[in-house]
Amino acid sequence: MTYPDDHSQAVLDRTTVHPFPLQQVLGRKQAATYLGIPVRRLWLLEMLGGGPRPVRQSTATFQFRKEDLDRYSAELFSRAGFAADVLARYRRQRQRQGDEPLGLDPFMDMATRDELREVCTYLGSRAIILLGLVVIVLSHTPLSRMLFHVLR
Repeated sequence: MTYPDDHSQAVLDRTTVHPFPLQQVLGRKQAATYLGIPVRRLWLLEMLGGGPRPVRQSTATFQFRKEDLDRYSAELFSRAGFAADVLARYRRQRQRQGDEPLGLDPFMDMATRDELREVCTYLGSRAIILLGLVVIVLSHTPLSRMLFHVLR
């Protein structure tokens, strides 16, 4: 086994670790305003596993990186069949509005509503399948016969 010499240990002792520059992190309300969607819809997407990827800064709050929000809106644009130049034009138009409140964005409102519908349909179909399997299993057991006689 080789041991580090004194020179390399001295270099390691003087090493400075520089953190990456701080990424802009937004709360749920600011992220919803940035995307141009209602806060409740962002919350629902977050709870159901859709939407932009949240970052957990503490145990209770989720926050969103601005880069992840941009990536999410680019994904929605590409899913809708728009080219990259349309997305660039859209972002320039949103940035031109400056510090004034941007309000509800019609495209993002429609696209996130569609994604929320997709996520709910997926989860709902899984729940119905699971419920159907439970009914099938219980219908062939003596317990179900007892329950049906008691309920009548």
